Amino acid sequence: MENSRTGYLSDISNREWEIARQYLPQKGKLGRPQRYHRRAVMNAIMYVTKTGCSWRDIPNDLPPWRLVYHYFASWQKVGLWQRLHDALREKVRLKSGKKKPRRQPYLILKRLKLLISPDYAAMMLERRWSGASDTFWWTLWA
Repeated sequence: MENSRTGYLSDISNREWEIARQYLPQKGKLGRPQRYHRRAVMNAIMYVTKTGCSWRDIPNDLPPWRLVYHYFASWQKVGLWQRLHDALREKVRLKSGKKKPRRQPYLILKRLKLLISPDYAAMMLERRWSGASDTFWWTLWA
């Protein structure tokens, strides 16, 4: 239901919508028609982020706040905002003439994966607390 309303400064343009629409998750599996267009939901989310108002203070000519917050949270969960940010950053980089950042060599990526693994974190915690290190820091209190 896309009602006629006056636009807000936070509304996304047609060009921005075409970019954002590519990254939106597929429609739900329930098969019922949408009550509100996803662009209206996106405009409501942009209204909240631009004005800083609470979710409950979304104007009445935008979709209900509970629906808007539901979409915001579910899109956050699937990583939409990060993917959209990365895509827009890449477009700006290319437009300004910058090259793509180099990919890290395989060895560095392998080491980074090791550092974030739970086993490695557990090993480091065990070393820290088991007294395996002979280095102690003494602070003299005067």
